[in-house]
Amino acid sequence: MREARTASKGHSASEEPCIDHEQTGQKTDSESFKRLIAQNQRDTARILDKLRPALKGVAKELSKEVSKGAVLGLGSGSTLAVLLEELVPLVLAKSGSIQGVPTSTQIEMVASRNGIKLVPFSGSVDIDIDGADQVDDRLNLIKGGGGALLREKVVMGAAKKVAVVASENKFASRLCERGVKVPIEVLPMARESAKVKISMLGGLPEERLLPKGYPYFTENGNVILDTMFEPLDDPQKTEARLRGIPGVAEVGIFTFKPITVYCLLEDGGFDVVESRD
Repeated sequence: MREARTASKGHSASEEPCIDHEQTGQKTDSESFKRLIAQNQRDTARILDKLRPALKGVAKELSKEVSKGAVLGLGSGSTLAVLLEELVPLVLAKSGSIQGVPTSTQIEMVASRNGIKLVPFSGSVDIDIDGADQVDDRLNLIKGGGGALLREKVVMGAAKKVAVVASENKFASRLCERGVKVPIEVLPMARESAKVKISMLGGLPEERLLPKGYPYFTENGNVILDTMFEPLDDPQKTEARLRGIPGVAEVGIFTFKPITVYCLLEDGGFDVVESRD
């Protein structure tokens, strides 16, 4: 088993790149916002182009694990979307068909476009493939930058095998290093009481907003509190304590084991890191 690679510099990018807006109280100019969106899309495309050779290699490895009739759990995010573009043709050439359970509308559209037969979630999947916002030395994850953490956790928790892909800069010694926040999905009526309870556990919660200041709602109709913590020594304990807060639907700390993480390298290669703890 190879040791997890830890990024020594740089900032962790979320599964779905976000645009930061200064809290000035002023309305965002629509034209300026469109320019920011366009620049964000170009930046994302450039990053993914660099990672595509590594994703091709990962797709080749994963295709060996997908047997005929297997059902895949499909996480969300731009990295996974590119991986599916590389993986699907390999599986179709071998098995003739591929089935998947999507965790968001975004990945549902990507899967359909690439020839994956969408099936309802029946309680389990053979392999769950997903991305991550951050990965620590023990292969615990922060997820939820794209807002699909609840469905992603349901599917990942029901998988016979878990495979996560993450670029090299998303690795850290401990979760929440470099200011990476934990998304916490909360029932709308509990947003204020949950903020108080989260603060009592050492977190600094901030409600996720749309560019014009309106609340961001998940596909489940809930809000997200993006929460900053000091680097976590015991992610599993923090996850359990947060999930115990009334009104919290799910927490973006994932501690499932066993797990295989594919670390994408800028030179076009990848490392495979496994944990069975």
